[in-house]
Amino acid sequence: MSTTPVGPVGLADQLARAARVLRAHLGEADLADACELPTPCAEFDVRRLSEHLFGVLTLSSYAAAKEPLPAAGPTALTEVPWVAFPPVLDRLAAAWAAPGAWEGETVYGSSTYPAPVAGMITIMELTVHGWDLATATGRSFTADDDVVATAAAIAARISEGARTNGFFGPETDAPADATPLERLLAFTGRKVP
Repeated sequence: MSTTPVGPVGLADQLARAARVLRAHLGEADLADACELPTPCAEFDVRRLSEHLFGVLTLSSYAAAKEPLPAAGPTALTEVPWVAFPPVLDRLAAAWAAPGAWEGETVYGSSTYPAPVAGMITIMELTVHGWDLATATGRSFTADDDVVATAAAIAARISEGARTNGFFGPETDAPADATPLERLLAFTGRKVP
């Protein structure tokens, strides 16, 4: 694995690929009868996890553009996921691919972060919650190694606050032969089979 830092173009590419992987798990066939199913993310069933992701991805698009989320911002999921998510994922990838998206600072939620941190948190959200949705609906999930490496790096960086705030559960045990994705999931509190 390379230890060379990933620049803005590489991070934007990782985010776009993570968005495509998530999109593959948001189809009508996957979610139409799955809204009440539990997910590995203890607080959320599929419906609530979809709502959470919709809000996070909308917020992240505004963060990439260095714009405040409007007071009546579109963070509530008012349509079925397979209709609502494709345009949001397209806007997200385009926003983080725009010149300057990875530069300076931006507001992400109620905090100000360096833009690369906000973008990397989004990569982690796409990856970990993508796995949550896939697992809840009985589908396999794969993510590119470099995407997982970025998600794991930011998870390690924010873990203390994320555990304090309940965003990560207590770290679980990963199998000795765990993949990098499985180690990331265990680190964020998921039980890895």
